[in-house]
Amino acid sequence: MIQQKSSSSILHQNAAVWHKSAPEKIRRACREDDPAIGWTRWRDHLAKRKSPVPPSELWPGKADLLLAASAGLGVDGETKGLLASLRRPDKSEPCWGEKVETWIEGILSGPVDPRRALEAVAWAHALPEAAARLDCEAWWKLLDHLCGLARDASEMPLDGQPLVQQLLGGELSLTLAFLLPEIVPCRKGAKAGRKILSEGITELIDGEGLPNCQILDAFRPLMACWTRCRVLGRHLEKGSTNTKAGYQYEWAVRAALRLCRPDGGQVFSQSGDEGDDLDWIAAALACGGDEDDESIASLALPGRARLKGLDETLLPSPADHSAWACLAVMQPAWGLSEPKLALAYEGQDFRMELSHQGELLLDGTWTPEIRLGEKVLQPEGDWQVLCWVSDDDVDYLELEMQLKGGTRIQRHVAMAREDRFLFLADAILDCPGDTVQYCGRFSLANEAGLAPAEESHEAFLMGEKAAALVLPLALPEWRVESSPGQFVATSDTMELQLSGQGGMLFAPLFFDLKPRRTTRPATWRRLTVAERLEIVPPSVAAGYRVMVGKNQWLIYRSLAPAANRTLLGHNLATEMLIARFDTKGEVEPLIEMEGE
Repeated sequence: MIQQKSSSSILHQNAAVWHKSAPEKIRRACREDDPAIGWTRWRDHLAKRKSPVPPSELWPGKADLLLAASAGLGVDGETKGLLASLRRPDKSEPCWGEKVETWIEGILSGPVDPRRALEAVAWAHALPEAAARLDCEAWWKLLDHLCGLARDASEMPLDGQPLVQQLLGGELSLTLAFLLPEIVPCRKGAKAGRKILSEGITELIDGEGLPNCQILDAFRPLMACWTRCRVLGRHLEKGSTNTKAGYQYEWAVRAALRLCRPDGGQVFSQSGDEGDDLDWIAAALACGGDEDDESIASLALPGRARLKGLDETLLPSPADHSAWACLAVMQPAWGLSEPKLALAYEGQDFRMELSHQGELLLDGTWTPEIRLGEKVLQPEGDWQVLCWVSDDDVDYLELEMQLKGGTRIQRHVAMAREDRFLFLADAILDCPGDTVQYCGRFSLANEAGLAPAEESHEAFLMGEKAAALVLPLALPEWRVESSPGQFVATSDTMELQLSGQGGMLFAPLFFDLKPRRTTRPATWRRLTVAERLEIVPPSVAAGYRVMVGKNQWLIYRSLAPAANRTLLGHNLATEMLIARFDTKGEVEPLIEMEGE
């Protein structure tokens, strides 16, 4: 953390160092016997010069550029008031001396957080104006504290407080270089600022723009910071970053569109963090977007009109995944009403967010609990990626986590594009005991709930308007039949509870996300799986047939090592199969995974 400290050697106590960097007429004035004459000329120079212009005049938007994407920074009314007063000074407040002293005392009183860092950038923006409202000593003191913050931030590790480091070491340094090029130390600070910004962009996002899931809360404020720097960089000789970071920023603009909720907020953000964030996205598109990004924005951002003549089939895939970032976005198409599933699987945590028809239905965690008798098997490792597939048929992610005792849990997530369904399943493998008990808990969004049917095990996952049919395939369709578990709702979760024999268990859920099918008849059956003409138990392999309206699908999972088995007359030697039945009854695989 940065904590600004006063020092007898700070530069404002030796103003000659700064004055020597000023234009020649300022330097001549500083040699005069009356120091006030030199300060007056320096102040007049700042007031009369036509270049550089205030950064706010360069910002391609009407909103306050420093408050863009600030919802997650903890910015309070005090900070907003300060930023507003610096941008639009009150003529009745000609002297800022007390305001500067109060702010510097606040900086000296403790560590600098993102809110304070943003205030520092705002004071840097106000330095030319402040020269008319401060005396000589106060102005140099303010400049020195800002330079000290930038210098100290340049020594911060990126993995400590990345947002503070980028705001102060990167943006503040670049801002001082842009606004005060007459002062050599400020001008030279651009080099350090470019280095910090370039390292931040290349280290905090993957090669195609997705941010590491550890910094998701800071991603939008970081993008706003990088966008402001990009705007300034257009007016600096060497720009704001190196070439590699510049390319990565452009990828990050598209990633930001992928990570947008239908309400304009970011996935996994707290409720209410939407709204004023969209102005920075417009600026980011102007700074780093291309024609595809503009087309995507017309579909994925609220309040935008769809571009005329847009052919969605020519747009880049709306889905993306990064094992490095531990982050995935699955969506069959760009659009506010399209289903979107966002996943973050850092360490042993697994977060998920499902939006459908513009509403959040799932928002939180998917937590598995595996019991052997009274013993709960605890995780022994982190989630590891086994497979990612994204093609014209499906987005598919498969993960694995080790549990104590040699047990493994393999997680399957599939979003079908044309078929518009979501498949979620946990496979419990290699349990040392015979009887396995599983409970998968899914966090519901604040405005969502689960409405189970009275006679069958199907349920509706519902928001205010949106709805998804949910089928717990491992349970029988009708409640009167003997069941290995139940599918229930609590106040804020839905739970799939199952028990199985043989140390293996498969727990699948099927979500129908096509609105036109919501009211169609639905049914499913657990299929008989045979191997060498003998029926195998559910601990060896499981198969299901699902029908909603006229659409039918086939799902198969081998829990024992893959072998030649049959179901519905089909021979399978694969580990995992999700397929549709075509109009002729033929099986068309959507995703098929071979065994080890």
